[in-house]
Amino acid sequence: MTVHLLSLISLGLCVVLLTRLLVQGLELWAEAGGMSSKTKGQFLGYATSVPEMVGTVSTAGYGLLGAGLWNIASSNIINVCLFLLASSVYGRMGLVTKRKFVDEIAFALVALVIPLVLSRLPQVARSPLTAIALFGGFCSYVYLDRRLNPNPPMSVAGGRHSQYPAKVKIRGTIFIVLGLAGIIATGHFLGREASIVVREAGVPEWGVGWILGAITSLPEMTGFFSLFAIAKRDSEPDDDRDCQEALDSLAASNMSNLGLIYPLGIAAFILTTM
Repeated sequence: MTVHLLSLISLGLCVVLLTRLLVQGLELWAEAGGMSSKTKGQFLGYATSVPEMVGTVSTAGYGLLGAGLWNIASSNIINVCLFLLASSVYGRMGLVTKRKFVDEIAFALVALVIPLVLSRLPQVARSPLTAIALFGGFCSYVYLDRRLNPNPPMSVAGGRHSQYPAKVKIRGTIFIVLGLAGIIATGHFLGREASIVVREAGVPEWGVGWILGAITSLPEMTGFFSLFAIAKRDSEPDDDRDCQEALDSLAASNMSNLGLIYPLGIAAFILTTM
């Protein structure tokens, strides 16, 4: 048991490290291309959800949809806690609770509650109709977010490498490709080790899900602290663009976990058990 559990944790950490390459590539694109604070935050949120995708789809592909669901649930809970920790450490709680950020906060919290409800309804959690409904919820999030926030401010780091943007974007693209390739290659082994830990070592699926959730939330943790640290260095104290980026990263990460990644997990589970 110990060997396979350590192997599972090691593979999870490997995915996290590879995700850092992906995130670094996106950050370079943002700095060279002058993205808005909302666009950068959402891209970072989607990028830092790639480990959850690997953990959920790979375990569901081995028939462990419960582990995938708890990976999503625990990740979304931990993401909210890490955001609150980072915003408190950098003294940004007063800004992130502004009324204009209420939609991002609401999306993040809704994506936290729904997986907990589904964990009590195993038949509903496995239904293809649930996958369709969750994906529809994600599309609604994207639409409403665009309507509620039509003109977001520029990113704090936007234009930092404006002198040689093409070279910076090429470097960023290389990081993104390498990160994605490594994550995809690692995914199969992660699912296999998870299945061994559950079926041979007797660890419950929710336990595996929480282990993966804790590991796959590490990119979000570094992302939140990095966003607030950059803003503290490069912007005025009352500039809330870092709050916009961090909240959009949180909302995008939690909503994509729920509305994109878990439906993929349901699809993988259904194909495996046909």
